[in-house]
Amino acid sequence: MSDEKKGYERKPLEEMNVIDDFLFEEIMSDRELGEKACRIILSCVLKRNIEKIRFVAQRAVPGVTESSHGICLDTYVEETEGGDDGSVINVFDIEPDKQSDKKKSLPKRSRYYADLIDTQILKTGADYEGLPELITIFILSYDPFGENAMYYEAESILKTHPQVPYNDGVRRIFLYVKGKLPERAEKEDRHIQNLLRYINESREENVTDENTRDLDQIVKQTKANPNIGVRYMKSWERDRMLREEGRKEGREEGQREERANTEAERRRADMAEARVKELEALLKTADA
Repeated sequence: MSDEKKGYERKPLEEMNVIDDFLFEEIMSDRELGEKACRIILSCVLKRNIEKIRFVAQRAVPGVTESSHGICLDTYVEETEGGDDGSVINVFDIEPDKQSDKKKSLPKRSRYYADLIDTQILKTGADYEGLPELITIFILSYDPFGENAMYYEAESILKTHPQVPYNDGVRRIFLYVKGKLPERAEKEDRHIQNLLRYINESREENVTDENTRDLDQIVKQTKANPNIGVRYMKSWERDRMLREEGRKEGREEGQREERANTEAERRRADMAEARVKELEALLKTADA
């Protein structure tokens, strides 16, 4: 079966994994379950307790101008010092990603995400020191940098003097769900590996510790929602129509290019024929 036909196949809802866009979005759209899932992921990845948070699923962030490219964050999380009105001390962006065809653009995409998020955080007249730490966490089905590692982290350094601290408050964490543990792995690293395995394959046999057990309960509750089946059908049909529309536009563009190429070839042939006739006329004139 061709990849094109496979693209139209609908994965059964019971086989959906946390890394799949639909299931992740469904979990995060529930205020209680989404908050629990955020705590599990952040606490495990950052290796510390996450206390007070507020989050927004599928948060749209506009570009800085009307013509600029906007983004949609899968999950935008703020860690606060107190309750809902507490000041923000850390901001997190959690992005599951299975789009391996966009692997090359991942570093610049993470840069653009961070820049646009910052434009939303800093209020008019506020001091730059007030910017909270921003941590973007990409959970990837593909190896982003080819080292087969579970955990990659990037941050800015003072390149000419790396020994000098340079903290702009931005961290980028890339987690490869099938990557190897780091050398001298700690217990917390194994917890991250367990979590990633479950996120990638959300089955009961991959429940191996407290984090995966709690996340498995969230997945089961989400899939048990009586309305999720209808939403899944609508979502799949919408995506199928978008894919088909994209293929249609691609075919039409290809046909336009083919027609343009044919027309260009015809013009070149006409020009060549005209030049031959011109040369023939010059030769006849010379012979005369």
